Amino acid sequence: MALLTLDHDPMYDAGVVRLAFELLKMVPPTKFGTPRQKNVLRQRLAICLGIAAADWDLQAPPDREGEVTRFPFSAWLDDLRSPFNVGSIVRTAEAYGFEAVFSSLDTPGIDHPRARRTAMGAEAHLVVEAWSLEQLRDLWSHKPVFALELGGIPVDRFEFPDHGLMLVGGEEVGLSPEALSWADASAGRVSLPLYGRKASLNVGAAVLPGRKALRQKNRPRRGRSVETSKGLSAA
Repeated sequence: MALLTLDHDPMYDAGVVRLAFELLKMVPPTKFGTPRQKNVLRQRLAICLGIAAADWDLQAPPDREGEVTRFPFSAWLDDLRSPFNVGSIVRTAEAYGFEAVFSSLDTPGIDHPRARRTAMGAEAHLVVEAWSLEQLRDLWSHKPVFALELGGIPVDRFEFPDHGLMLVGGEEVGLSPEALSWADASAGRVSLPLYGRKASLNVGAAVLPGRKALRQKNRPRRGRSVETSKGLSAA
């Protein structure tokens, strides 16, 4: 399937496309090559071959070029279970200008194949490291910390700090009592109001309140202002 998404020699690409149309017993169009045409062909070929689609098989747009904007926010993932969610959060955090994504020692690392596929290379543009809660508390000491957790202040009324660390709990059990106590003693808890029958969201989607913080407290930093390998400056 990747043969229909990656650019190769034009004659080679034309041969692959011709074989795909023959397999589907379809007449190829006179002009073929737009991203939408390739996407439709891939989907129909997958159905014909009985291949189940996977989220990490999707072809993301090219990365933006030029200078990037970074905001003084980071996230810490507390014992997440799904590598897919880890990669999704890393990609979302990078896209919204976060400086770093930390994770507990029991959260799947970004080196996990599914986490890396879902992150789609975002891990190369921000700090992604594993830190225990104790290590992180020593690092952040008196800096603002807030928890993304049920039962907190609704996101439209929460007073986000102008910089800080967002604590994100695992899919099944949420944040640990120790992590919640840390947040409660600092900036507090923020929650997403839910109106349907479902009482929770996928954790990868739930991290989006961070973008509201960036809108409220628009203090960007240009370029990359953090260091890796335990030398991070969490300003």
